[in-house]
Amino acid sequence: MSQQGTAVRDADQHAADAVVAHHAEMRERLAELVAHLLLAAERDDEPGVWRTRADLVAWIDDELMPHAQAEETTLYSAAVVTPEGNLLVEAMLDEHRAIGALAQELEGAAVAIQAAATARALEALFAVHLAKENDLIIPLLLRTPDVSLAHLLHGMRQVLGEPDEPGDRT
Repeated sequence: MSQQGTAVRDADQHAADAVVAHHAEMRERLAELVAHLLLAAERDDEPGVWRTRADLVAWIDDELMPHAQAEETTLYSAAVVTPEGNLLVEAMLDEHRAIGALAQELEGAAVAIQAAATARALEALFAVHLAKENDLIIPLLLRTPDVSLAHLLHGMRQVLGEPDEPGDRT
C-alpha cells in the first residue's frame, strides 16, 4: 500500500475512533442525567425531578438531536448507498424518530414517574442505537472503498465531538 493510502486509512481510523469516543461521552452524559432524574423521583424531590428533566431536555435539544441530524447527513447518507447498509440505515432512522418521540414525551411528562420512566427508556434505546452505529455503521463505512470517513466528517463537531474553536468544548 502506498504512503498516501496508509495516510488515508489512518485518517479514516482516527475519524472512526473520534466518533466512537464521542458516542461514549454522550452515553455517559445521558446516563448521568437519567440517574439524577431517577434519584430525584425516588426521593420524591419534585423540584429536583423537574430541574433535572429540564437539564436533560436541554441536552437532548443542544447535543443529541443535532448529533443525530449530523449523522443522517454524513454517515447515514454514505452507508445507505451500500447494499448491506440500506436496510440498516432505514432502521437507524426509525430509531432516531423513536428517540425524538421519547424526547417529546419526556418534555411533556406531567408526573415524576412518567418523566423517570421515559428518561430510562430513552437511555436504553440510545445505548442500543449507539452500539449499532459503533459496531455496524462505522465498520461498514471503513471497508467501503469509495468512502473516506475523514473527508466525510471533516468539520462535523456534532458527530466527532470536537470543538469548533480552540477551548470550545461544549
